[in-house]
Amino acid sequence: MILRLEITLMSGVDDGLHFNHSTENGDGQLDDQRWTISIGRREDSDICLRHDIYVSRQHALIYWDGHRWWLQDCNSTNGTFIESRGADERVSGTIPINPGELFRVGRTWMRIEPTE
Repeated sequence: MILRLEITLMSGVDDGLHFNHSTENGDGQLDDQRWTISIGRREDSDICLRHDIYVSRQHALIYWDGHRWWLQDCNSTNGTFIESRGADERVSGTIPINPGELFRVGRTWMRIEPTE
């Protein structure tokens, strides 16, 4: 099975930038349990946010476990947040996330785009 993930940056210097990832292209990390995409300031992050000084080197993970998407904060300094009923809710550990939901790492808002 080929998995795809598209994330759009919704704020910051790179507002509107799309990140397209696919298992077919060898993106992310795939094991028998899940497909993981890393977010951080490190150059080797799948989604590198080098312009946001509030993003940790290894800030967050998005992963597919075979049934749904999950968002995990990696004990980042400035936190990972998800928009919940018009307010920012800090992510503690791992939470489910749906395509179209807004989330923030550092000062950068992002959105998982629905894919076919």
